[in-house]
Amino acid sequence: MSELSRLAVVVVSYGDPALLERHTTQVAAALPPAQIVVVDNHSTDSHRDAVRALCEREGWTGVFPGTNTGFGAGCNLGAAAALAEGAEVLLFLNPDATIDTESAVRLMSAVEAEPLLLAGPTVLGPDGEVASAGLDLDLDTGMMRPWRRRSEHPEAETLPWVTGACFAVTRELWERLSGFDERYFLYWEDVDLCARVQALGGRVAVIDGATAIHSGGGTQRAEGSRAKSPAYYYFNIRNRALFARTWLSQERQRAWRRGAAGAAYEILMRGGRRQLLHPVRPVSAVARGLRDGRRDRPVRVLASARELRATTNPYIVQLVETLGQRDDTEVVLFGFARAIAGRYDVFHVHWPELLLTSARTPLRRLARRLLTTAFITRLRLTRTPVVRTWHNLVRPDGLSRWDHLLLNALERRTRHVIRLTDQTAPPLDVPTSTILHAHYRDWFEPVLVPVEPVERRVLYFGLIKPYKGVEQLLDAVADSPEAGLDVRLVGSPSDPALADQVRAAAAADARISADLTYADDATLAAEIAAATLVVLPYKAMHNSGALLLALSLDTPVLAPDNEVNRRLAEEVGEGWLHLFEGTITIEDLERALKAVATSPPDGRPDLSAREWPESAALHAAVFRASLYP
Repeated sequence: MSELSRLAVVVVSYGDPALLERHTTQVAAALPPAQIVVVDNHSTDSHRDAVRALCEREGWTGVFPGTNTGFGAGCNLGAAAALAEGAEVLLFLNPDATIDTESAVRLMSAVEAEPLLLAGPTVLGPDGEVASAGLDLDLDTGMMRPWRRRSEHPEAETLPWVTGACFAVTRELWERLSGFDERYFLYWEDVDLCARVQALGGRVAVIDGATAIHSGGGTQRAEGSRAKSPAYYYFNIRNRALFARTWLSQERQRAWRRGAAGAAYEILMRGGRRQLLHPVRPVSAVARGLRDGRRDRPVRVLASARELRATTNPYIVQLVETLGQRDDTEVVLFGFARAIAGRYDVFHVHWPELLLTSARTPLRRLARRLLTTAFITRLRLTRTPVVRTWHNLVRPDGLSRWDHLLLNALERRTRHVIRLTDQTAPPLDVPTSTILHAHYRDWFEPVLVPVEPVERRVLYFGLIKPYKGVEQLLDAVADSPEAGLDVRLVGSPSDPALADQVRAAAAADARISADLTYADDATLAAEIAAATLVVLPYKAMHNSGALLLALSLDTPVLAPDNEVNRRLAEEVGEGWLHLFEGTITIEDLERALKAVATSPPDGRPDLSAREWPESAALHAAVFRASLYP
């Protein structure tokens, strides 16, 4: 039907895509030419790959956030993609639900006739019984009642709402609402949305003749089981209190708090009594939901950085500062006194070995190990989750057995891993999110000055370590004395032997110059701007901040050929990232320099997927998720 071309169906998926195969394919077949948008809230890499393949096979629009953003945030992402493609009506549908053509048309017609209407169907269970045909929230007691029982409580002040499992809105209403409130993560966000519709002067209705079938709990219980997941209990209980704080008077909030324990028991019993044969997980989720429902404060994150100095990695500084601009996250910097005795909700660590190895004397290293032991003991006793950003695939050399035991203990406390690329495969069996390394443009903008590039200048910058291949770069240049190059090395060597090797190469070859001291931001920006090409001759490369820094300052790069860098080359655009295989050779350098000279890249590298506010939002979502059951 031609009118369906204005419709987009938004489905948020989590976990096994079997629900999409079973239900969403039916919906797509019933509603051509409606757009189907599937948001995969990341659970595992295998599920992500399966959802991506399904979207490609069916011709659906796939949205793939790096982490599990929650239901409301996932809907917001899907709606944004649908509206960008021109949709005028949004139909939100659970992955375990289906709707027929006539019902979808009825919903669409209703909201187009009344643009501030949020319209839902009568939702049926798989047995055909009515599961939901509109609900009233009693604002005095917090109890829910179906609309058909309104006559039993004629004096009650209620909020009418319809389930988020299936509803339709116009573009106009959605944009005025600014989507779901993402604080809820899961459950009650539909109640809040209906409250905001009515606060705008809109209306909530169930449309006659429109039905949807909802199998129910597809991602929150095992099929055929009555028991719910800990997340079901936690979020229903926590978010009940969040809604009260958002919408109710102080008097009503107090009444809801008095009834919180009874409401929590009712929510728990939705999963049946048999679950109480193994009570730890469900009862713990209930207790945490009651606790967190009373808290109205940001998540307090203990960062592993001790202090933000001029020499601190700009990636760390920008992350801490951008998170500090959010009202849902508070970041405090590391100190052993605070780590052992202070108040925080989550510990976020980048390079955990630095807790142990940054002390220079044996006595200080002993003290560090003792303090780290006390710190990890505190994490274990308080059940404080650890979030680890996984930068390096292997631990550094030189760690003692005690060091490895402490790092192993810290990994056992890790509840969530952040990786900078999908190609990183951390060895921990915990939820994993991909949050791309954000760019350095804003950081270096204050120190940028116009610099004329030096013809055929090849620049290496950063710490000079054996695995970074500087020796091989020098050998390649030395073996080709006829090559007209200007080779520049800027950075501190990791040991005196490397420093001597670089100095000897520079003394023997006028084409080579080196500054083996620490380069501040202004110096580094000027060195990069003066280069025709940045070369990173690493023997092995996985995540490279240096590579992203050079691209942030609009300088082409030559780097090792691997899957990570091939994807980055596609992301930033043609001509910005050149690749070499194996050990770098003079032919690799000449090929990249020729490409830059004859086909210089246009504009600037595309780093639009690496903005800091979006990175901070994903980090904040991970910190919150690490606290959930």
